[in-house]
Amino acid sequence: MQLEVADALLEAANLLLVGMVVVFLFLTMLIGAINLIAWLNKIIPDPSLTTSLQEFKTKTPITPDQDGVSPKVVAAISAALQLHRR
Repeated sequence: MQLEVADALLEAANLLLVGMVVVFLFLTMLIGAINLIAWLNKIIPDPSLTTSLQEFKTKTPITPDQDGVSPKVVAAISAALQLHRR
């Protein structure tokens, strides 16, 4: 009876070890693939993304006067944030 339990525990430990190694290898390959894709995108950028980025940079930034928020509201929010951070 004890020999069967020992064999079962040994097989369970073996299965646990193999499973953990497989998961570790898969996650390592996944992170490597993501880093490789990011590196390739830095080297060979997509032309459609660079044109939209240039268009975004040329637009004028939104100021409080343009979007309708009064300076008093901005001052009140800033004061509340400063109080909250203290």
